[in-house]
Amino acid sequence: MRFFLLISAGLFLSGCTTIDTLEPEIPQLAEHFIEPVTQPLPREDTWWLSFDDEKLNTLIQLALSNNYSLKASYARLQQSQAQWEKAGSSQLPDLNLELQRSQKWQDSGSAGQYKAGLSASYELDFWGRVAALDEKALQEYYATESAVSIQTNTVVSNVALSWFGWVKETQQLQLLHHQQQRIQNALTVVQGRYLRGTVIASDIWQQEQLLESLNSDIIIAETRQDVYRQQLGLWLGKNTLDEALLALPNTYYQIPDILQATEQVSSLALQQRPDVLQAYAQLQAASAGLQVAETNRYPRFTLSVSYSSLADTPEKILSNWAANFIAGLTMPLFDGGNLAAEVKRNEAVVSEQLANYQQVLLIAMQEIEEALLNERQQLLLQTSVQYQLQLANQTQNFQSQRYLRGIGDFLSLLKSQQDVLTLERQTLGAEFLQLQYRIQLLTTLSHGRFTNADEKESEHE
Repeated sequence: MRFFLLISAGLFLSGCTTIDTLEPEIPQLAEHFIEPVTQPLPREDTWWLSFDDEKLNTLIQLALSNNYSLKASYARLQQSQAQWEKAGSSQLPDLNLELQRSQKWQDSGSAGQYKAGLSASYELDFWGRVAALDEKALQEYYATESAVSIQTNTVVSNVALSWFGWVKETQQLQLLHHQQQRIQNALTVVQGRYLRGTVIASDIWQQEQLLESLNSDIIIAETRQDVYRQQLGLWLGKNTLDEALLALPNTYYQIPDILQATEQVSSLALQQRPDVLQAYAQLQAASAGLQVAETNRYPRFTLSVSYSSLADTPEKILSNWAANFIAGLTMPLFDGGNLAAEVKRNEAVVSEQLANYQQVLLIAMQEIEEALLNERQQLLLQTSVQYQLQLANQTQNFQSQRYLRGIGDFLSLLKSQQDVLTLERQTLGAEFLQLQYRIQLLTTLSHGRFTNADEKESEHE
């Protein structure tokens, strides 16, 4: 009864220990961040749904299920959870059952002995050492969980970029074939005028050269398309991809148009970024590690009890029981400065993680601001390229009419054709770059928790 009273008192007193949480100073937010939330980005939880692309949705779900780097990340998370559970087990008493059979030989003969018993031990956590060990393991688990979210963001972002890159190159090939047909028609006109003796042979050669340059561009576009196919296979965890998986819904399918730039974002997005959460968890783990190092210099109290029986035959094992109770105190007296040095080391770790957290916050803010700036500036550039294409088309139509009436020179017509061909491709490239910047922005604002794995809370919590 006294033992159980002591154990209960120890559990009560050790349960009163608290773990300090280190709250670092947050840098002043830039004007692009708004608080409270008024107009969050659409579908921040699953941002790719804002593109309304069923193919992309399917590819991302396949990647979340099959990507090998994600599987490795979840395996590391399971390891971290096991370490957390292992650390938390020290907060409960150990209970062991012992069954033993021994045999002793001597000159007078041999004798056997049987032993059975129960033993229990418990460390009274007056200084919070055991609780700090549990907190340290918990924060390391949170840091690993955030690392999974970082990897998830990487996978999702690259799947989206690779898919839309594939679509963009498909559009590029369609555009090139259309341009090829236009230049071929223009070549037929030049050849007809050459047969009538109104133009020279070099006009035909230059038009043929322009046509052949389109063949080179087609080869480049097909190569890029194959590269995007390989990238998709990598992120989906597949060596080869089924053609049906990459088939476009229809021949008119295009990459999404980004018609308006994002001006402001919620400050909550910054706080929910997985790299920020990871740095914060690492800081708290370092703080708990410092508390462990400090409490290792204090006395350690343990309680242990055993209840056992010794007998020379199995029949007598239940008739000779003995109880034993031990209350122990262990206190370091001299260690050559080892424990003090460990405290200093952990203080330096806390300082390192504090500086790392501040740096991660600044980098996160800079990445978001850069993504906002890129998106805004690219939209202006895209508008400029589109206007240039409009002017180039007007110039080409004008030069074509003059050429057909025999009052324009071929070089002016050829240059106008080249300008239109180049600007058509630049327009598509500008649209794709605008989409890339939107994906970059959505990724920088994403928490990365896109599967049900983060909903599986440990019983230890």
